[in-house]
Amino acid sequence: MTTVYEGELWTIQSFVSGFQNNAYLLSCNRTGVSVVIDTPDQPFELIEAAVKTDVQAVLITHNHLDHLQGFNDVMAKIEVPVGIGADDAHALLSKPFGQVDVSHGNPISYGDIKLRSIATPGHTPGSTCYMLPSEQPGATPHVFTGDTLFPGGPGKSGSPEAFTQLVSSIENELLTLPEDSVVLPGHGSSTTIKESQNEFEVFSKNPRRNGLYGDVTWAGDNS
Repeated sequence: MTTVYEGELWTIQSFVSGFQNNAYLLSCNRTGVSVVIDTPDQPFELIEAAVKTDVQAVLITHNHLDHLQGFNDVMAKIEVPVGIGADDAHALLSKPFGQVDVSHGNPISYGDIKLRSIATPGHTPGSTCYMLPSEQPGATPHVFTGDTLFPGGPGKSGSPEAFTQLVSSIENELLTLPEDSVVLPGHGSSTTIKESQNEFEVFSKNPRRNGLYGDVTWAGDNS
């Protein structure tokens, strides 16, 4: 299944495979260059679409296996530089490829694609989101959030400390983005920053137990 998001300067194709993972192909309408975001298992539709473009980079949101199981398949067809957060890079150290700098705030530019890296530790130490700003007044920005932010809640956290870090990343780095930004997560459907702000406001006002972590929803019973 493929979902398409159209911009004036770019096109985003979303592919569902693996463990209901989303992978994305972001293409420049003018030049045909593109960027792949995440490489889940059985990425056959993703590869079929990608090889019709001039892929410049593969960007990984985080190092969990379900987002990397198709990595070798993708790289066998389109061996290009790869970007992954430094604290997650150990997952790919054995792979021979050039590196894309995805440190926090770093701009990533290919053709008319202008991305910005956003470090969002919590789900994993090196979790990284990629912001695609609006290319002109009135256009809609998009942000690829991996497993950091979903409709209805954050990604899964492995400890109370990681959950606190994850919430801080979301509150300070994602919910401060333009309200109309479309959130493109690593699983499931899209949402917007405005919707996420409203959901987070409910979470912030409700009591929550000490040591909260794991699978948390903004509107759930977290007391």
